[in-house]
Amino acid sequence: MRDARARLALALASLPGVGRRRLRVLLSRAGASAVSSARDVADVVRQHGAGLRFKIGDPQGVERAWQEGEHLAETCQRRGWRLWILGAPDYPPSLLRLDDPPALLFVHGPSRPDTAPRVAIIGTREPTAWGELVARECGASVVRAGGVVVSGLAWGIDTAAHTGAVEASGRTWATLPSGLDLVFPPSNAALANRIVEEGGALISEYLPGTRPHPTFFVERDRLQAALAQAVVVVETGLTGGTMHTVRFARALEVPLCVTFPPDVDPAAVTRVGDLAEPQQGTWQLLRDGAARITPAEVGQLTRALAGEAAHADGSEADAQRRLFD
Repeated sequence: MRDARARLALALASLPGVGRRRLRVLLSRAGASAVSSARDVADVVRQHGAGLRFKIGDPQGVERAWQEGEHLAETCQRRGWRLWILGAPDYPPSLLRLDDPPALLFVHGPSRPDTAPRVAIIGTREPTAWGELVARECGASVVRAGGVVVSGLAWGIDTAAHTGAVEASGRTWATLPSGLDLVFPPSNAALANRIVEEGGALISEYLPGTRPHPTFFVERDRLQAALAQAVVVVETGLTGGTMHTVRFARALEVPLCVTFPPDVDPAAVTRVGDLAEPQQGTWQLLRDGAARITPAEVGQLTRALAGEAAHADGSEADAQRRLFD
């Protein structure tokens, strides 16, 4: 991996004190600056770091960051990992809808599909047997309709959705709250490998070696919402990670749908305590205006989104070009 922008991004990301915002600003200001040494990296920071309240530090620290960036580049090349860098042609333009899009994403898998509709299927880590079955059916329904399933590789609904997709020989994207080399939860390592084998992708904005942290799960949830053209909540309680993704989806105006047991009439439920906990959140979402959907209708939704995907990506690509012109 000897692309100049990739070398610069990895070196900057390895500098102490350079987080997502500072990296995004530095990369946008630096453009395609050529770098071949730690001195070049220091020059980029000095020239383009105005207003970031960031000090470059001692030369030894910059040299260490440069060497670490070179090591990361070699690791990515050896493991077949790709980089999606803000401003590059293969960066998913839908992420530009976020207030804080990741400047750098590590990806294990092929390049992103340009026009395939993407549907996030998410939910609780402790689903009912009905919810787990429905999540698998929804995952299969998306890929059979030519779409890509987006989820978070967590236990429960996420695992079932990914499994339904790969068992239907389809593609699914898993957004991780950790580095690509530390799949979480570890029990899903085999599923993660299967996702890549079937043409899907593991996606992380964290440097290799980064362990999960509570805030990373919420950050991962925003990526799920932004990568998707629709979000389907299978089962969820009233609180938890699923509701973070719902909040991001609403802010981004991503359509929100929920599944609900066919033998239960939501309008007839008088109090949330009468429902199983994994269905209390979906009942509340229905009351708040989310659309009710079945696995078969998820396939119909995916096909309906197919025509919108190319137009959306084209418009967002134009926005990305304007951002870096």
